[in-house]
Amino acid sequence: MLLHGVTVRMFRHETILWLLGLAWIQPFTVSMHTEDITVKVDHVLQEIDDMFVGVTIESGRLSSFLTNPNIRSPKLVTLGKALAPGYVRVGGTSGDRMVFDPNNNIATSQQFRLQANTWDALNAFIHKTGLKLVISLNLMLRNGTKWNPSNAKQLLKYSSDKGYPLAGIELGNEPNLYYRHWNTTVSEAQLGSDFVELKQVLQGTVYKSSLIIGPDTSGYVDRFIKNFLSLGGSRAINVLTFHQYYFNGQTAKLEDFSKSSIMDTLVHEIHTVVNTTRSHHGLVAWLGETSSGYGGGTPGIADRYVAGNLWLDKLGVSAKYGLKGVMRQQFFGGYYALLDDNADPNPDYWLTLLYKRLVGNKVFDVPSTSSDLRLYAHCTKLNNVYHYKPGSITVYGLNMHRDHVTLAISEAHGKNVDIFWLTPEGGDLKSKKVEVNGKTLEFVNNQIPHIMPKSLGTGTIVVPPRSFGFIVIPDANIAACKSQSHGPIIG
Repeated sequence: MLLHGVTVRMFRHETILWLLGLAWIQPFTVSMHTEDITVKVDHVLQEIDDMFVGVTIESGRLSSFLTNPNIRSPKLVTLGKALAPGYVRVGGTSGDRMVFDPNNNIATSQQFRLQANTWDALNAFIHKTGLKLVISLNLMLRNGTKWNPSNAKQLLKYSSDKGYPLAGIELGNEPNLYYRHWNTTVSEAQLGSDFVELKQVLQGTVYKSSLIIGPDTSGYVDRFIKNFLSLGGSRAINVLTFHQYYFNGQTAKLEDFSKSSIMDTLVHEIHTVVNTTRSHHGLVAWLGETSSGYGGGTPGIADRYVAGNLWLDKLGVSAKYGLKGVMRQQFFGGYYALLDDNADPNPDYWLTLLYKRLVGNKVFDVPSTSSDLRLYAHCTKLNNVYHYKPGSITVYGLNMHRDHVTLAISEAHGKNVDIFWLTPEGGDLKSKKVEVNGKTLEFVNNQIPHIMPKSLGTGTIVVPPRSFGFIVIPDANIAACKSQSHGPIIG
């Protein structure tokens, strides 16, 4: 049994983690050092829910009928279903040009049609996968200074008649950039009024309990968001959202994907937004759209193994510091997508899948003495595919050192340790193929491969340089991990 002490030393009866490694590495052939890492299981820092990680689809994809890749294909359904439960947020800049037009009555170069058969196909995909839909409505449909909800009402009526559920509804995308995109502005006060109007519209529909999500600013813009909340927004929204990218994807370099200083920029933003939500009872914050670099991502890097550094760390930081949702830009489309143009999984897809399988709701602190060894710990997800029992713990993180790191688990002898460690095929950080415990993951015959752990006993293990992964201690017997909620924290 684990003792819940604050200070932990080797050979005492508390959890000491000298993190993660791969058994096939021979210690005497490589340069390495040792890290002492403690999981503070006596205090639950945060709680997230099973919907914590979602994906996005760019609204503009609806203008081409969702045919590339084909959202109607069994392949896409299989890959989407594996990521459930979770949200699919359909939005983006093009969402403020989208008009629902089931009868092909609209003809304007300023808008694009969302046709009924495309909306039907999207909702069929949502139903088959078990994911939940969040849709962003067009805020640029306006009567003078006010939002015009007539087209939104038409979409809601059609959806209600068809029985389509809408888990969440957004209004507009990145309103702080409207002058850049549309040569116009919507003030914080008017935006607050528009969201209040949206809430009133929903009250007369079956979607009155759907989450109202916004304002989806580009970055966390403190003054804009605080004004929006105080001038009406806080009376309307359930979830406060902002968008975050680390850098310009078109100019980023390979080394930018492994810098702790870049990763740490998100921490400050999260602290600020969470402090804002604390002053509004019941309000939670999400990263409403996020990936490595904006502008579609970095060619030849954002869809490769090395991008997992930023993605896994972002998930760890977001949960640790109090966000309740992370919407990954995006499911398909762009260099930063989880799927490539053939709808084959990029490395971050497999990383996301393992996160959703292994990482549970309660979050613990894992201090590290090194900025290049970034670790996070949660209870292991209950009802997981590996049948880990309640009380187990999952530690995940990344070793950005250029050397191997020696690690061990030395709390109690004889306890099993399972490792899911991801490395690039061929050792190339820009590989499009990822290995788990030395086995390359392939999506073949419309089937998710069996991703099996490497089981280790007590003793020394070694983690390779510039790699990341997960470790599960099935018999940790953590009291806080014996019961966890499964339902959403909100909604």
